Amino acid sequence: MKVLGLVASPRKSGNSEILVKEMLAAMPADVDKEMIRLTSLDIKLCSACYACLPKGNNCVIKDDLGFLLDKIKAADAVVIAAACYFLGPHTSIKTINDRLVAMLAESAAFSGKRCVTAVTYGIPGWEGYSREAVNNFARFLHLEVVGNMLVQAASPGEVVRPDILATARDLAARLLSTEAADPALPEVMCCRQCGSALLQLTPTGGVRCVMCGTHGRLTSADGGFAINYAADEHVRFSRSGMDEHTRLLETIKQKFIATRSELAQLRRPYSEHDWWVEPNRDK
Repeated sequence: MKVLGLVASPRKSGNSEILVKEMLAAMPADVDKEMIRLTSLDIKLCSACYACLPKGNNCVIKDDLGFLLDKIKAADAVVIAAACYFLGPHTSIKTINDRLVAMLAESAAFSGKRCVTAVTYGIPGWEGYSREAVNNFARFLHLEVVGNMLVQAASPGEVVRPDILATARDLAARLLSTEAADPALPEVMCCRQCGSALLQLTPTGGVRCVMCGTHGRLTSADGGFAINYAADEHVRFSRSGMDEHTRLLETIKQKFIATRSELAQLRRPYSEHDWWVEPNRDK
């Protein structure tokens, strides 16, 4: 068995790295273990060219993304750890996530691989959407998230506490297990499909998960509240949801090709405004 650890933090021996290494160290000696520091990879920004569409086309940008995806394909399970920066995960997660358009319809190469995630943040109450973003990064890679941990730890080494390390080892065991497992959820109302705590509430009691798109309705229950979710709803991170997203993007691309002359006319007046400024790098 091969397990791949992904660290989204530039700090050497930082909290994210420590948690990944604690999980890998807890696994049997015959498990093949590899780690990649995402911040050390040359991953360029997505240019929104849509050359990767339709399905089967490769991204035209030449960098380390192919190396990363090949390593994930070769792994049987994946650990992802990220540090929270200003209410979200480290930018390396978002940069790579933006490049995964071409992977939406490639579930056959990735699905079935179990994944656990760990997110560290510094200031109590300032974890923001970092947990949801890291879990969705895994889901856009078609990985099955079976566990996660959210840890308040700012300075490098603060995660080295018995309770935190025990949780990390528990996630390692869950990763290697063949039993079905639901990700640990925070003690708040969460989406039943993806576990996100980012829920929109309408004035009439409607509920929508902004991450996976699941809908429900807020109701009173046992002196409190509950969410009744729509039955058998098509969700964003299912295989069919990923395929649908790909088809929609392909439709957008074809519409652009068919109307680009008209759109160019609409854009032309704005190209005449030249207010750009750039730094003087010769100083």
